[in-house]
Amino acid sequence: MLVRKIGIIICLIVIQSCKHDLERPNWDVDLLIPIINTEMNINSMLTDSGLIATDNDEGYISLLFQEEFLDMNLDSLIKVDAIADEKTHTLDSASFADVNIIDSLTVVEILGFDPSGLPPLQTPAQNISNDTIIIDASEYFENMLLHTGWLKINITNNLPVDITNINMVLFNSTNQTSIANFNFSNIPSGMFVKDSVDISNKLLDENIVAKINNIDILASNGPVSLNANNAIITNVSITDIGITEATAIFPEQQLTENLKEHTFSLGNTQIKELGIKSGTVTVFALSTLPNGKMIYNIPSLKKNGIPFTSGPMYIPKATNSTLSSFEYNFEGYTLDLTGEENRIGGDTVNTIYTEAYTFIDSTGELVTLNQADSFYSYIDFNLTPEYAIGYLGKDTIYYGPEKKEISIFNKISADILNLESADINLNIENTMGVDALISINKLSTSNGTETVNSNINPNQSYFINRAELTNNNLPIISNKTTISIDADEMLEILPNEINSEATLITNPNGPHISEGFLYPEYPMYASLDVEIPMSLIAKNLTLIDTVDVNIQNNNDIEKIYIKLQNGFPLNASINLITLDQENLMIDTLISTNILAASTNNLGIVNNSTSTNMEFNYPEILNVKKIIIISSFSTASINEYLKIYSDYNLKTIISAKVNKTINN
Repeated sequence: MLVRKIGIIICLIVIQSCKHDLERPNWDVDLLIPIINTEMNINSMLTDSGLIATDNDEGYISLLFQEEFLDMNLDSLIKVDAIADEKTHTLDSASFADVNIIDSLTVVEILGFDPSGLPPLQTPAQNISNDTIIIDASEYFENMLLHTGWLKINITNNLPVDITNINMVLFNSTNQTSIANFNFSNIPSGMFVKDSVDISNKLLDENIVAKINNIDILASNGPVSLNANNAIITNVSITDIGITEATAIFPEQQLTENLKEHTFSLGNTQIKELGIKSGTVTVFALSTLPNGKMIYNIPSLKKNGIPFTSGPMYIPKATNSTLSSFEYNFEGYTLDLTGEENRIGGDTVNTIYTEAYTFIDSTGELVTLNQADSFYSYIDFNLTPEYAIGYLGKDTIYYGPEKKEISIFNKISADILNLESADINLNIENTMGVDALISINKLSTSNGTETVNSNINPNQSYFINRAELTNNNLPIISNKTTISIDADEMLEILPNEINSEATLITNPNGPHISEGFLYPEYPMYASLDVEIPMSLIAKNLTLIDTVDVNIQNNNDIEKIYIKLQNGFPLNASINLITLDQENLMIDTLISTNILAASTNNLGIVNNSTSTNMEFNYPEILNVKKIIIISSFSTASINEYLKIYSDYNLKTIISAKVNKTINN
């Protein structure tokens, strides 16, 4: 029997082989070619909405999103206003070094011969008159018009005899104008006399003549020894010189010394130290002096322990009104705001100590200056803090009213939406060394037509603990505070904006035992964290999705089949709208209802429901996109349904192709 079966099989193979060689048959076959096979779950329906779907502790979906609540940067607490220091230094504040000129009337000039080496002589009485001494000041000045000054004379008698009845007149050699007149009754041997005259408003030449109108030299009491060193020595000095106009070789001198404490206006904030993120001091200067110089110091501004100094700033003589400018960068510096070191009264706060010095620099050459000459300086000081150390004050800061637009529900609409629960958590993260007290005065949502207020008590305040530094430096150890709010009613209206108002009080209990701090880059953060568990009652909860299609022109396509499969435990109304390549609507391809998927006794879907439709091929030939609008409704308005992550709505589009296969 087995042999017979094997023989039959061999004969069939042979026959089929012969047929294959003799004939090439054709087959007409119907094929289904998939065009679209898409699953719409909660995640895909909410793409680009900002909502994040995640499984909660009970296994079903919760929708999450986060929104910035308030901009709570408190860098205004240490906003340091720019400092401007303006000063004009006039030449009347300039000085000139004392001029000292010494001249002698020697015994040789008096006697007419040199008595050195001769035996002691009996000297007769003598009178000297109409003698002159040229006081040469050319190494100091060419001329000077003084607004202040004193001329002082010192006459020393180094003769072995007394001199009496001394009268001396000083005048300018060029125009013989009088400068001073001196009279002395007696100068004993070996003694001196002195006198001074106010020469304010006097004009001085480089050559001053001292005319001796009279000197009586008494006879010696017996022979006296004489030598060439015996003389009447005249020392003329010009002191306390203040210049109205002068052509002179001016020595290097300090015009002004401006030592100042500048106090920043920071309210009740008490800053002891600032780190500087960026900042500059710009010194603007204009000088008619040919040799102006300035130095600007901030001893309490340090980098790597070295105080800031501008060093010499040389100011060229101005030829127009253009200011010379010198800019210095403060980036990376630390500024001590406790005032001048070792200041009287002890340390202070919010105070910077500065030193400004102006000079006339020495050129070694004759320079003409007058009272109209001046030195103008303007100092502009500004900075942006990197951090602040100190007591940051007790301040009340108001936020809002503030409106924030949200787009998370833009793809969602509903006739009725009832959430079993929803929470808004106001999360505040404090990275500042400041305690605070916050009150939420208003928190509401709106969809343009309806507004729902939160149930938060505007009179309730929440304490926010300060942050801490790590070993008095970064990183910052922040403190977090959470305020929870029931928000189901606020979210059921599917809002497009959140409205808020709040009040923040910094350091409500006053100064703290530890120093406060503030880094502007580390503010107080406040965000709204929203959690929406998908346990709901809904009517026409509508979600929208768009899919691309690409159906080629094919004469073999006979029909288009569409299968909709509902895996949600909600009745669904489905609309498929077709669009062309310009995103213009072609037609509503489908408008149909699908029953909810069946559920087990736990309310979890165990079987989906489906519907099938067919269309002629030309109806979707030019379709490039299909908008799927799904409106879901719960069967009951009293029972909450939970949505799980594996629930989906499937849309399957296939093309029926009749194809002849030639073998």
